[in-house]
Amino acid sequence: MRRFLKIKALGLLALVVAAVLSILPSVVPDPQENLPSWITETFTRRFNLGLDLQGGLHLEYSVAVDEAIETKLDQVASELEAAFRDRKNIRVRAEREGIDTLRVHFPSPDDVALATDDVMGVTFGIVERIDADDGPTEADGVITLRMSKEVLNENRNAAVANTLETVRKRVDAMGVAEPNIYPKNRQIVVELPGVSDTDTEIRAAAAVAAERIQDILRDAGAPQVVIAEVRGEPHAFRVTVPGSNLSELLEQTFEGKITEDRIIVDTRLPNELEIFEGSAEVADDPASEVIGLSESAREAVLADAGDFNRLLKIIERQAVLRMHLVDDETPFRDTGMPYLEALYKHNMVREGMGISVNLERGYGPGSEVTVEKPYAFYAEDLETLQRYFNNLPAQWRLPPDMKVAFGPEEFRTSANAEPREVYRTWIIRSRAEVSGEHIVSATTGYHPERNVPVVNVKLDRIGADRFEEMSGNNVGRKMAIILDELVRSDPVFNERIPGGNVQITLGSGKDVRQAANDLVKVLKSGSLSARLQKEFQIRVGADLGRDAVERGFKAFIYGLGAVAVFMLIYYRRSGIIAVTALVINMVLILAAMAFFEATLTLPGIAGIVLTIGMAVDANVIVFERIREYIREGYTARAAIESGYDRAFTTILDAQLTTAIAGLVLWQYGSGPIRGFAITLLIGIATSIFTGVWCSRLFFDFQANRRGFDKVSI
Repeated sequence: MRRFLKIKALGLLALVVAAVLSILPSVVPDPQENLPSWITETFTRRFNLGLDLQGGLHLEYSVAVDEAIETKLDQVASELEAAFRDRKNIRVRAEREGIDTLRVHFPSPDDVALATDDVMGVTFGIVERIDADDGPTEADGVITLRMSKEVLNENRNAAVANTLETVRKRVDAMGVAEPNIYPKNRQIVVELPGVSDTDTEIRAAAAVAAERIQDILRDAGAPQVVIAEVRGEPHAFRVTVPGSNLSELLEQTFEGKITEDRIIVDTRLPNELEIFEGSAEVADDPASEVIGLSESAREAVLADAGDFNRLLKIIERQAVLRMHLVDDETPFRDTGMPYLEALYKHNMVREGMGISVNLERGYGPGSEVTVEKPYAFYAEDLETLQRYFNNLPAQWRLPPDMKVAFGPEEFRTSANAEPREVYRTWIIRSRAEVSGEHIVSATTGYHPERNVPVVNVKLDRIGADRFEEMSGNNVGRKMAIILDELVRSDPVFNERIPGGNVQITLGSGKDVRQAANDLVKVLKSGSLSARLQKEFQIRVGADLGRDAVERGFKAFIYGLGAVAVFMLIYYRRSGIIAVTALVINMVLILAAMAFFEATLTLPGIAGIVLTIGMAVDANVIVFERIREYIREGYTARAAIESGYDRAFTTILDAQLTTAIAGLVLWQYGSGPIRGFAITLLIGIATSIFTGVWCSRLFFDFQANRRGFDKVSI
């Protein structure tokens, strides 16, 4: 071990210097300005502070995985129908039952023989052909296809993985720095550091309130009202009225409007204000008071923060784009009339329901299909229409292959009136002909005639072929372009449309341009394969994060100091070696976290503090062995050699058992638990290196001196 000491020492020195330099970009504020460029350009990786250390937003979403499986089976059903039509020249009807079964209905039982591999290939690896024991059989002209439990689980896991990737792309597109997004069973956890640091919104609201209270006090007779900021408190401000008792003046001005909790509730103010008593800012100054937004007022301001709400909408937006055929011609049961017309003429719509019935303009003249008198139901809000159709008697419900769709539409009561948004109905085919998974690109543009923002969508080859087939087979019919369960446009097919170019209109208004840009970001990142449902949301304030950092740093310093004092007292000069190795260990842990771009959390700091004890434990084992050998008569050099050689196995065993526990925590834990496990595992590796290799190097330097015959231990 004592060979090549200088080379080993230089190697260790180089490692420590590189580690310190790699840590600097993570710990120095604004490193681009405060560090030399060669450091920031060479050491580009850094560790991130977790949500609990710098504040931010923590979201947990459950993933509706079964909906993704249903969508997949619907696509298989559509492809089967197209394959039989194109290759066997027969029309079959494929229907999904539940989340795992497809039934393919043939015109006659003899046609079942046409279900050969060339058309059934679209089902391979997804569903299996089985002998049905709970419905019609192949002898009845029906093939049953079922998804196995293994494939179900694979698709559920894939739905979570795909949704995770889509959410990550959306967050990246919004430019959020250092997001932490990870799966948790069938949930997705999104941590967005800094998002809840809404000091700008809070400070702006406080400034408006300060101006208003200044005007109110002046109107009450105050000759001079001075407003000043309170450092570190963006929601508060200092009010000074020279030569007055401000507390009494406030009581007079807001008589009967100040609660026992010193909250000012007055309609003249934009928000509730709180008088902060006992503030050090105004100690012994009766002319001054610290006033600020109350807690409920701050929450209201944060809830209305534009960027925050916009980010949440983009994350949660399903962005499922589907194209369905509109069916304004098929008679409903035995009425002989289309569905909406039958409802109206059979008095199923009455006054007081909040629904108006409009006879729309016909479409498709001169083509294969002509619709002369389509009906549509209108209402002021979406809930009215949904409630109406949900409460219809069973005999007035649509068959499974058709459904009612809803969407917004601009409506004018007169030619000169301002347009207002109402909701209307469309009757569509249940199965989507084209879905959003075939989107290649999305861009914003303007409608050439209406001069309103639109989103231009380009489909891939498969989607373009389906769209061309859909348009060619339905000339004269309407297509409903549905985005997130709302019809956005309903163009008429005048001819076969090749190329796969689709245009989505979003209406008009001051926010439509921003809505179009957000939709493009969402469509580019991809539709969510399964719907997200928010389960949990919490904000962590930046002030709380700073407090956590300060307390964690104090815990680290106190722990390191206590261990250092003990080692120096109990092991004397050898304690200096142990403390030096401990400091190197801490540097290497932070450097490793920067290299792996790990996230440092409050539990992670706890892991580092725990590592201090484990690292010293290795030195204690070695030092006690050395003491034993010295008592047995070994020379100092021999005691050091034997102490390290014999203690290594014990140290390795102890660290490996801890590492196994850390691996389990890392694999099955989430959030703070994973943060603790990461720092623990890194600390174990560095503890073995510093506790065995580094400390022995220092001892070997001592033992290599002439006349060395005693070790201070």
